[in-house]
Amino acid sequence: MSDRLTQLQICLDQLVAQFNATVNYVNTQGDLAPLDEDKTSVINLAANAPLPGTKKEAATEQASQAANSEASGATSRPKPSFDSVINELSTDIILKSRQISMLIDSLPGIGTLPETQLKIIGDLVDELDEVEKEREAKIKEKDELLKWCEELIVDVSHGIFKTRT
Repeated sequence: MSDRLTQLQICLDQLVAQFNATVNYVNTQGDLAPLDEDKTSVINLAANAPLPGTKKEAATEQASQAANSEASGATSRPKPSFDSVINELSTDIILKSRQISMLIDSLPGIGTLPETQLKIIGDLVDELDEVEKEREAKIKEKDELLKWCEELIVDVSHGIFKTRT
């Protein structure tokens, strides 16, 4: 299992992806809103005008889809409403935001004063120094024991050599 900061980063990445998906869905599936109150204004007429070449493509695409569905005999599922999809996407974003808040609240040091945190860090540094000194002493002791073992092996080998000659 990953640590809390990694989990937080993953959740933030997922939240950004959810925001992106929501904006993309609204952009592609949402109805265009009038830009001003007058529905016959040039701005609204231009905004609602079809893009060049889309009218023919849409008609041929609908005809081919109708022919395909009739030929296959398959029933298509009804498309979910725009509002229900937006509600679901919004709920997902809210849940992810709450998950991020919970991860942030569970980070160590949340709710403690900076002075207390600095004191804890200072104590840990002192403890680390002591442990480092102990480690160096143990390394020195190991080297001495290793040297003693080498001398012992040499003495034993000399003794064996003397007994055989």
